[in-house]
Amino acid sequence: MYRNSLRAKIRRVAISAVSLVFLVATGQVVADVAVVANKAIGVDSITAKEAKKVWLGKIKSLGGTSLKLADLPKGNGSRDHFYTAVVKKSESKLKAYWAKIVFAGKGTPPKTFASDAEVISWVVSTPGAVGYVESSAADDSVKVLMISK
Repeated sequence: MYRNSLRAKIRRVAISAVSLVFLVATGQVVADVAVVANKAIGVDSITAKEAKKVWLGKIKSLGGTSLKLADLPKGNGSRDHFYTAVVKKSESKLKAYWAKIVFAGKGTPPKTFASDAEVISWVVSTPGAVGYVESSAADDSVKVLMISK
């Protein structure tokens, strides 16, 4: 049992290291990622554990408000950071996870936007919207629920 736990930790560290090297090599290093929400959402903050459950469709509302999720495109540095650090799923596992959820009729994956600015704009104008952006892109038009470093 200890051996499997140690192997899992080594695997996570190796994946994180490879991801960091890739991000540095491609110039997509992201300092911090902010989880942002429409200002009408009835909560002021969430934990990383709650953010993970939100993005996996396990939490469907916050503060009594039904959620609509925003995502950034595959290959985006903020997306890579968010899914590695917070959701803790690789791109392929995430794709398989959402395919299963959609097939079972239990949810829909987050809506994808091309940029931080598009995510912010959609979150501002959509009740119940929650997304993530590079923290420097978050402004007073949205509520910052969490920052992942």
